[in-house]
Amino acid sequence: MIIALMGGAATAGVYTEKSKWDLSKDKVLYTVGYSHLDTQWRWDYQKTINDYIKATLYDNIAMLEKYPEYTFNFTGAVRYEMMKEYYPEKYEEMKKYIDQGRWFVSGSSFEEGDALAPSVESLIRQILLGNEYFRKEFGKMSSDYILPDCFGFMAHTPSVWAHCGLLGFSTQKLTWKSAVGIPFNIGLWQGPDGQSLICAFDPGNYNGGMEKDADRDKRWTKRINENGEKYGICADYHYQGIGDMGGAQKENKIQAYVEGSKKADGNYNLMLASSDQFYKDITPQQREKLPTYKGDLLLIEHSAGSITSQAYMKRWNRKNEQLADSAERAAVAANLLGGIVYPSEKFDAAWKRVLASQFHDILPGTSLPRCYEYSWNDEIIALNLFAASLTDSVGAVAQTLDTKVDGKAIIVYNPLAIDRQDIVQAELEYPLESPKYIEVIGPDGKIKPSQIISNKNNKIKILFCADVPSVGFAVYNVRAIDSRPNYETGLSVSGNMLENNFYKVVINPAGDIESIYDKQANKELLASPARLAFMNGKPKEWSAWNMDWADQSKPPVGYVDGPAEIKITEEGPVRVCIKVTRKAKKSTFKQFIRLASGDAGKIVEVD
Repeated sequence: MIIALMGGAATAGVYTEKSKWDLSKDKVLYTVGYSHLDTQWRWDYQKTINDYIKATLYDNIAMLEKYPEYTFNFTGAVRYEMMKEYYPEKYEEMKKYIDQGRWFVSGSSFEEGDALAPSVESLIRQILLGNEYFRKEFGKMSSDYILPDCFGFMAHTPSVWAHCGLLGFSTQKLTWKSAVGIPFNIGLWQGPDGQSLICAFDPGNYNGGMEKDADRDKRWTKRINENGEKYGICADYHYQGIGDMGGAQKENKIQAYVEGSKKADGNYNLMLASSDQFYKDITPQQREKLPTYKGDLLLIEHSAGSITSQAYMKRWNRKNEQLADSAERAAVAANLLGGIVYPSEKFDAAWKRVLASQFHDILPGTSLPRCYEYSWNDEIIALNLFAASLTDSVGAVAQTLDTKVDGKAIIVYNPLAIDRQDIVQAELEYPLESPKYIEVIGPDGKIKPSQIISNKNNKIKILFCADVPSVGFAVYNVRAIDSRPNYETGLSVSGNMLENNFYKVVINPAGDIESIYDKQANKELLASPARLAFMNGKPKEWSAWNMDWADQSKPPVGYVDGPAEIKITEEGPVRVCIKVTRKAKKSTFKQFIRLASGDAGKIVEVD
């Protein structure tokens, strides 16, 4: 539904308007005037709002007033929200230039987000909420994605963006040690399903630009001529602007481009363009002649190293993505059953906080510590909004279920699109005295394996095996009994060994998992113990996050070894657990190695 909305809305005169150029014969350099703003990096939101957003508005409006030919591109609906909130008068003045087609809302996205860690749903939401803001505020939308400064791109990305109705994509980051080099200057990046985007993979540094004779540059003349000969497209795509603090490009460069755009006797026509005009002007026939690349576009250093940095951001981002999905499915069910109205505004508010925190320096982990205080706060706000919606929706659905039981009713919700058997953990409170033993009855009237893992202060924490249909709800009855129940589930734990119907797991004295024996396949799965290794890292630059292959290719400098403290912490028919505690290099490592019964026992969990 989201994709259909984007594709349908996008075709109504927004994505398809073409310029006057015939690229089969007119030589054109599409120059994209752009201001790159790192919303948080070596500065935080406060600095961005007080200085950089302000400068972007005031300085570019001054240049637009002074030079009638000047055009400007700016991305990220969240930054426009900041403009509207903190500089409302200048924001209204900016709208005049958007209406004139001189200030372009670009890139389609809510924020210039990371493209490695976020889910596909997040990539779609960036476009949905970004272009929706542009449409509502300005009556405009963008048909491209622009990520000049992102640390890598996954192979499925062009398929996602193409299905959202976008035509093109540009980045200059592949010049930063791309693992596959730069596949082409202009061409098609094809996703796994065959969908593709027209891409500009080497548009030049966004902080660059020419200071004179912008219509006669030798490099761009050569590239335009080559494109004409190879593809029948006598054109190329060029960033010219400033970064990373927003603002406007230096005036001498603006003058060079404005003057170059007026000339008719240069080596090429210099077009001061929107970031997506290039893609609109290429005909289907010309598109077919472009070279094609299919696969990941990762960086040798940045994309590897940043994945290890600021783990809390990555954890909370993923928790929010999962919680959003669960909450939205439950809200649809509650809405259909007439329990509550689907909370669109609450979901949008939560998603905006998540998407803003996916900014390409924040989520990868390359920003100052102070920046994360703001982003952690936003992640927690989003978690609370999604959780509140989930609670409300499940509560509304519960009103339609038969929850009359002779014990305590627990409603189990399965948000996955598959029928599922898994372990449920729940906490129950009793007014007088909590029971010593319990049994759990399923909706089919059968007793399910269960165990108590904590019993104090009239509260018990329990585990039980539940079966719940796809995107469904099931009511389980927990009742007190007089004696310990006996369940045969195939689970056992003793000393340093855990076992269920699928695996036998052995932990050695050093605390490493020495063996995982697959009973179904009659096969040992480990060639050697699974160890925690210390690697040496002294990157040549960006030491907070970079990882150099020269370091990673060397053998480990040490391991987390024993002697280990090995202790059984859970022993029951639903789940067994061994806790392993070790110390090394002034750190304490605690691992909880678990096996469960039923289908949940098909994995060995290490927490």
